[in-house]
Amino acid sequence: MRLPGGFRFHGGTGDPWLSWQYITNNSHDILSATGQHVILTLMSVGLGIAASIPLSVIARRNHWLRGFILGLCNAVYAIPSLAFVVAMFKIFALSRLTVVIPLAAYCQVILVRNILTGLDEVSPEALDAARGMGFSAARMFWRVRLPMAIPTIVAGIRLAVVSTIELVVIGGFVAQNGYGQKIFEGYRNNYHTEVLTYLLLTILLALIADLVLLLAERQLTPWRRRLRSA
Repeated sequence: MRLPGGFRFHGGTGDPWLSWQYITNNSHDILSATGQHVILTLMSVGLGIAASIPLSVIARRNHWLRGFILGLCNAVYAIPSLAFVVAMFKIFALSRLTVVIPLAAYCQVILVRNILTGLDEVSPEALDAARGMGFSAARMFWRVRLPMAIPTIVAGIRLAVVSTIELVVIGGFVAQNGYGQKIFEGYRNNYHTEVLTYLLLTILLALIADLVLLLAERQLTPWRRRLRSA
């Protein structure tokens, strides 16, 4: 084992588990895999958000459908990820949709629930005040309900993004670029350095994404900072 400077940590076989030399020698591949991983994540979460909005609207307007929609989201989330990806592979082959559709579907259990919770938890006093000021239903939604629900909604998006970054790794099973493909290659070749490097990069990317979304939430809710300071 040799840490800082040379930065090497050996496993039980010949190649080191960690090697700074591997990172410097493969920096182009790492950047390329990072870009592909980010693209797959953004596509999956973006599609998930696009699907969760109408589902949440339907669930709020039709209370008898609310339990059904939430139950359906839970049922989809229970499908094993590898089985879901293999099923999509039979339809979309090596297209990105093979990975994006299952991951977008998994996002629903988080996004729909958080959107509904955020909108339901808006203070009745704030809604009464808006009605007293003559707000229409649409204006009340955009000016009162949605802004006050943003913290809960963004919390759901943060969780969806972090979990999706981790699940995108499964895309390597169907030859999608990203960290997953490198991890699977490392396992097949018994190349410890490659496996652990990309596993650590997956964790690092998830932490960075969570921090970025946390900062975005603070920018979107300046009124919360004023409340805390008051």
